[in-house]
Amino acid sequence: MLWYLGYVVLFVEDFERLVAFYADKVGFPVRLRAEGYVEFAIEGAKFALLARSRVSQLTGDAHAGRPAPGAHEGAVTILVEDVDRVHRELSARGVPFLGTPQNRSWGQRTVLFHDPEGHLIEIATNLPRAERPGV
Repeated sequence: MLWYLGYVVLFVEDFERLVAFYADKVGFPVRLRAEGYVEFAIEGAKFALLARSRVSQLTGDAHAGRPAPGAHEGAVTILVEDVDRVHRELSARGVPFLGTPQNRSWGQRTVLFHDPEGHLIEIATNLPRAERPGV
């Protein structure tokens, strides 16, 4: 069986505000828009927003609540060619980063920000990996 990541969908309270943030400040082009749903035209898995008011249509009312404030349920990682350049460009547009780009032990240079509803978004560049002898 082949497994691959098809979509990352964030459930959002203020749909229009989040669409404007990702389209205008972050610069993601909109690929598709429907009532309470937007999908951005980025490479790889699809990245989309869904109005939280529509979550119960997918999960039923019992599972449609909002997580506690400040709780991180995960992060979305967007790979870019040059994380430092993207950090400078998005900072100039008012994107509120949590620090500056750092080299990480897992082989990426990353920086994170929260969107206006607190979703944790990571921008990352893969670092060159040393050649392993005999491979």
